[in-house]
Amino acid sequence: MTTPYEMYQQLIARVEAFGEAVRERYAAQLTCHAGCDHCCYQDFTVFPVEAHHLAQAVAALPPNERQRLQQRLQQADHALPMADTPQPCALLHEGRCSVYDGRPLICRIQGFPLFSAMIEHPDGSQRDCCPLNFSTMALPDIESAAIYNLDLVNQTLAAIHHLYIQATGEPDARVDLRQAVRDALAHLSIQAAASDEADAPL
Repeated sequence: MTTPYEMYQQLIARVEAFGEAVRERYAAQLTCHAGCDHCCYQDFTVFPVEAHHLAQAVAALPPNERQRLQQRLQQADHALPMADTPQPCALLHEGRCSVYDGRPLICRIQGFPLFSAMIEHPDGSQRDCCPLNFSTMALPDIESAAIYNLDLVNQTLAAIHHLYIQATGEPDARVDLRQAVRDALAHLSIQAAASDEADAPL
């Protein structure tokens, strides 16, 4: 029987495969690349199932990278944020995501052309895209098969979320991404302390 977390992993695989197909079809129109972090200065929240996936990615980091991540979080917590100044994602390091392969779904879709009933342009269109992409091509001219249906992705994710909280008993609430990273690091610290205590001589 497929678990809710496995369903989430399958959704990620489908989203990634769709993105690769779009990239192949419109390679000349997509400028997204490593180091382009324009969409990494937003306050994102994630579902618990996404936080769980993120925690797996954080746990897979080498110890020195986890330590650097912890230091960046501590520095950000003590820094005085400037009004109306977007803050970088906790996972952003020198323009790159520290856990790129484990990033949430919203990060995987950012930049690509998408459709949503919640998008309301003055001309009535409901497509959007990063302004750095498709700069020489009008959004209406993009093939429908190359447009992410954001509503469908969100509905599928929400359904998986409900199955996940039913299975785990976790709170039915979204989590700030920064807090999700803190929780993952704290859990790893507790595990390490417990392991050291178990290994200590009697």
